[in-house]
Amino acid sequence: EDKKKFTASLMIAAAFASFFTGVTEPLEFAFMFVAPALYIAHAVLTGISLFIAASFQWTAGFGFSAGLVDYILSFNLPLANKPFMLLVQGVVFAALYYFLFRFMITKFNLMTPGRGDDELEEAVETDSATAAPTTKEARFRQQAETILVGLGGPDNIRSIDNCATRLRLEIEDMDKINESKIKSAGVPGLNRVSKHDLQVIVGTEVQFVADELIKLKSDK
Repeated sequence: EDKKKFTASLMIAAAFASFFTGVTEPLEFAFMFVAPALYIAHAVLTGISLFIAASFQWTAGFGFSAGLVDYILSFNLPLANKPFMLLVQGVVFAALYYFLFRFMITKFNLMTPGRGDDELEEAVETDSATAAPTTKEARFRQQAETILVGLGGPDNIRSIDNCATRLRLEIEDMDKINESKIKSAGVPGLNRVSKHDLQVIVGTEVQFVADELIKLKSDK
């Protein structure tokens, strides 16, 4: 209960990116590694949803990401067939997702964001004590500074890169990574790809955070 506000800020941002642009990674990565059972359920529900849409030939002429913008732009394309039915189907599957996920999370006590992470709560409280940034540039700078501390400092970073939603980092010593500190910067999750490769899921504003992180590393 005491983590709802912080968790909601993460989930709303990830949900908006998923709905508006079709970029689902921030939302999926929030539970993919901490509760893989949910991801399996997600895969099954997605397969059933695609089967139903294909069987009834409810199609849209998606050109890129299957988000709201893409949906509106492709609504009248030749490939589209009863695309409005996808909205009806979406409402039904939203209910299925909610009740199934809620049942699994409470039944098996799955550690999704905001559940049982006391270290994260302490980190958030500590960071909340500092003054809130007044501009976007300052916010990205503060977020990058928090991530940098969680990464073990500039000397622990070999290289910094990014894709559409993730920081792609080459790390010197993975044991120095403080996941709770990094998550306190408002990121949905992390993915340890290999012994030295780490991905930090930031969202669609990742480029701004990456730029600030590069500046911080070069300054120090």
